[in-house]
Amino acid sequence: MSFSLAAAVKGLVAVAATVVVTAGCSLAHTNAIAPRAAAPAAPYTLIQEPDAGMTPVMDLIDEATESVGLVIYGLADDAAVKKLIAARKRGLAVQVLLNSAYHGRATNTAAYSALRAGGVDVKWASDSVIVHQKTLIVDKRIAAVGTGNLMAHYYPTGRDAWIIDAVAQDVSAIATTFDEDFEAADSNVPPAAITGEHLLWSPGARPSLLHHIDSATRSVDITAEELSDQATISEIDRVARRGVACRMVLTDNPQWARAIGELTAAGCSVHLLPADPQALYMHEKSILVDGTTLAIGSTNLTTASLQYNRELTLQLDTTIAPQIISAVASTFDHDYQLAPPAASSTY
Repeated sequence: MSFSLAAAVKGLVAVAATVVVTAGCSLAHTNAIAPRAAAPAAPYTLIQEPDAGMTPVMDLIDEATESVGLVIYGLADDAAVKKLIAARKRGLAVQVLLNSAYHGRATNTAAYSALRAGGVDVKWASDSVIVHQKTLIVDKRIAAVGTGNLMAHYYPTGRDAWIIDAVAQDVSAIATTFDEDFEAADSNVPPAAITGEHLLWSPGARPSLLHHIDSATRSVDITAEELSDQATISEIDRVARRGVACRMVLTDNPQWARAIGELTAAGCSVHLLPADPQALYMHEKSILVDGTTLAIGSTNLTTASLQYNRELTLQLDTTIAPQIISAVASTFDHDYQLAPPAASSTY
């Protein structure tokens, strides 16, 4: 089932509307990679990867009538590039901001060259700042905020998510920040982001994310590819030691061994999915507190990501996105059961 831009906007006033986005998965050996990912009525819709496939996100480009903006860490998807070029050929304003830092140019040069040849207004961000944000903006009315990149070879097995955001205040802030980042692409420091009630921007996301973790009174469930920011590790440690049920699903990497040992000693149950592109690969970045409040987006639990990169994470709760919270919790439970406990875990 593809996501309809028109239906999303209509859903802002049609409170009863509900969308379910799901698809089959090729990883049969995981015994059904996750439950069906239910999306709530607009203003927010969850696209859970790899189950849903990327069609619901790509369809947004096809349905654009005025403009498309994309800021992305990694773009290596010929179909996505062709859709962006096709949108430009339809007369739309199409702007793409690509990360150039770290391995950005090696990853994104082919897409940059194709987009430029196709008439798309494409820019490299400064190589002094890692642009790790993954956001697609359509007609300045819809923003797809992702945890994953547009890199086709990761689609079949990457555990990621996209939230389709149709909240006017959110989208306005996201679009304005994109415009300012695009204009200041050569700057060594990203412009100040436009704040919003549901938006957690980086640089400078750490205090808000630590507060989110500290607010837990019953439980905290965390998915992450990376775990190295000591302030975050210490906050999770404190929460676990005061009796909050703490569970984590991470990508297996010896770099996190010390952190896993510390958190296990504090009472946190850490499970690991393999760093294997042929298996379900944990790339999603989410923190679910008390089963009611969720932070989900591009931000890794590293110092660079929390303090210096350009990142965007959404902050949602059961008052505005109950079905997203429920679906994310269900997928977490599935992945937690699928992933074996870390060797140092006592659970």
